[in-house]
Amino acid sequence: MSALENTHRHIIVADEDRDAVEQIVKTLRTDGHAVFHAYDVLAATQLAANLTCCDLVISNTKVEGMEGVGLILQLRKMRPEVPVIYLANTGRSTPEIEGQLPADVLILREPFTAEKLRAAVAAKLDGNGTRPGTP
Repeated sequence: MSALENTHRHIIVADEDRDAVEQIVKTLRTDGHAVFHAYDVLAATQLAANLTCCDLVISNTKVEGMEGVGLILQLRKMRPEVPVIYLANTGRSTPEIEGQLPADVLILREPFTAEKLRAAVAAKLDGNGTRPGTP
């Protein structure tokens, strides 16, 4: 069974842009996922700490209260097993910033389509989503 067919996946979406979060949540819920959203660092870390099952975290370049890279690193200390997708904002994410991400974090560049989001989510949930040049 592919990851997209599994309707019991729990995903956290962390982004300060409410419109972007709404579109991501709508797309992933349409696919049957249980999606939780956080607009700030405190909500994102509380969700990660309190969810008994967290299958994926999607974080933007900026989440209210912290840069996305900082949030990802903080969440990795709490939940090192959880796969992560980093949404790279055009003009805000740089190679220097992205170089701070753990090697297994998949980078999805904005703007992206619903199909690209679905493909990235499926890749991470199936354990296949890596960046070019990573094992």
